[in-house]
Amino acid sequence: MLYTRKQAYWMMAPLAVVVIALVAFPTLYAYFVSVHDARLSGASASFIGLNNYTATLTNGSFYGSIWYSAKFALFATIAELIAGVGLALLFNRTFRAKGLFTSLLLLPLMVAPSLFALIFRLMLNDFVGVVPYYLNEWGIRVQPFDPALVNTTLIAIDALQWTPFVFVIVYAGLATIPDELYEAARVDGASPVQSFVRITLPLLVPTLAIVAFLRGIDAFKIYDMIYVLTNGGPGELTTSVSLFIYKKAFLEGNIGEAAAASILLTFILAPLLGLAVKFIVRRGA
Repeated sequence: MLYTRKQAYWMMAPLAVVVIALVAFPTLYAYFVSVHDARLSGASASFIGLNNYTATLTNGSFYGSIWYSAKFALFATIAELIAGVGLALLFNRTFRAKGLFTSLLLLPLMVAPSLFALIFRLMLNDFVGVVPYYLNEWGIRVQPFDPALVNTTLIAIDALQWTPFVFVIVYAGLATIPDELYEAARVDGASPVQSFVRITLPLLVPTLAIVAFLRGIDAFKIYDMIYVLTNGGPGELTTSVSLFIYKKAFLEGNIGEAAAASILLTFILAPLLGLAVKFIVRRGA
């Protein structure tokens, strides 16, 4: 059934209303709040111009939180890509109980990140945690949340939950590679390593670019896991930019400065995300 242009516009009107209500209005309101002295106490907010932006741009903790989020996203994404690709290659064959092991592997994705972090907070607790207990039994004295190890601990926990996500996407990408290519490589005498480097890896580049992009964004804006496990500590050592904005808004009660930090973060990330999307589209083409 064909519709006229006017009918199509009327049919799209509800969608436009939803988009305006869920996206446009909150965005415009954030800009409005960012130029006012808005406080969590509910006191009347006076117009202060760009003072919130100036305060954020002169706050060293803001830059430190961005730098930490970038480092966390980089190392967590690399770890998850390596582990996810390895698991996908391991499962890309037929073996007994493959469906059972695949289901078990995907279980961490079914747990909320905050609950997943709470589980590990109990497991790694110095007094009641099962992990420190057995490590002490084996003569290994390790405190996972010491300043020297806390970042490694957080990255490892994030990788344990999100490696299955990488595995699923890469496994689907492997399924699209024709078996004839591997058969031809074997006929030519190529080793498994050569087949991986010359066939599998180049054909997986678009898939890996997409999954790295998705995981990088998600890891950069991490909040719940760090909030549950360290609350940004010791000191500000593990304070991500999302946690910085949360503390600014709900602990200090400075809603205006938190909104300004969010908007500044958007302007900082927009060019980088645009370049990443352009790269993915070009590689996919």
